Amino acid sequence: MLFAIVAFSVFLLMHVFVYLFFFKRAVRRNGILICLRIFLIVNYCGILGYFFGRYYSDIPQVLYFLLSLPVGVIFILFVSMLVYNILSLLPKFSTKRRAFFEDCVNYGSGIFTLSYLGYGIFEGALKPEVKEVDISLGLAKNLKAIQISDLHIGGLIEESVVGGLVDRVNSFGVDIIFLTGDIIDANTSKVKKALDELGRLKATLGVYFVVGNHEYFHDISNLLPILRSFGIKILENENVIISKDGIELLNVCGVYDLFGRRIKTLEPNLNEALKNRNKNLPSLLLAHQPKFALEVDESHNVDLILSGHTHGGQIFPFRFLVTLDQPYLQGLYNHNKKTKIYVNKGTGFWGPPIRILARAEITYFNFS
Repeated sequence: MLFAIVAFSVFLLMHVFVYLFFFKRAVRRNGILICLRIFLIVNYCGILGYFFGRYYSDIPQVLYFLLSLPVGVIFILFVSMLVYNILSLLPKFSTKRRAFFEDCVNYGSGIFTLSYLGYGIFEGALKPEVKEVDISLGLAKNLKAIQISDLHIGGLIEESVVGGLVDRVNSFGVDIIFLTGDIIDANTSKVKKALDELGRLKATLGVYFVVGNHEYFHDISNLLPILRSFGIKILENENVIISKDGIELLNVCGVYDLFGRRIKTLEPNLNEALKNRNKNLPSLLLAHQPKFALEVDESHNVDLILSGHTHGGQIFPFRFLVTLDQPYLQGLYNHNKKTKIYVNKGTGFWGPPIRILARAEITYFNFS
């Protein structure tokens, strides 16, 4: 409830700002301004409908798609508002040039907004790109692995989408698959068929999962047994040793998400996750949020952390807001002299099916 109140308040303020500092300044015809005011009211109602439809009701996919778009629309309008106001500060020189400049800014801002939105829908509709990453861990044998993160099953990510993704991932024939949280974003009763598709994931050395913050929102106590029934290994502050051809290769450790500390249940515990591992082997840690890496120092002897959560910002330039909360945004980083961290941009999306300069990702690792 608190999340909903904060979210609706923020979205309301964004709509008010767009009207006062963009539409009201850029549009000179009163009739058009009235239409835009009505549009913003309808857009805000669409956001309310989106949250209601996602979390409290079953609605047709077409309607769900239409209700999801207003979330992206207001983000894009907000960015356009900022661009418009920055351009408006530029010097105009003479009265004649001032009018011409203002017309260019006004019409240009409209074209920019529509192009920005169109590109976002286009990139959001693209299939996840396969990012191939080579990392040396000092393994006795090479391993091929896939990371899927932030799929957000529910809403537009339904049975056919999950089925196509699973077929694609299985076609790689990798040794191991990692699911690094926010795989589901709806109650299990609403996405049973999509979950069944997820259960078809196959890897010779297993499929390993850690929870993300969104799993806590949707009856996590029912979700975890379902995933276990598929043969997916859930790492709950624990570790397993990965062996290939009878040779022990790697400790794979996993922690609960940081959100567990807010609700005082299923809390992450790094020391517990690393306990009783084989210290002669490299260690890989699955942790949904990149900022969990701040709890990992060189003394923990963790070679690699795999995370998600950020979506790579999803809609540029909001990636810069994400970095206020998360130390790593996307790709591979050196966390310290011992530990690297890789952040997956997300295989699905949250909210609108829109991505800008942050295409969805399946990560293919070559571990040596």
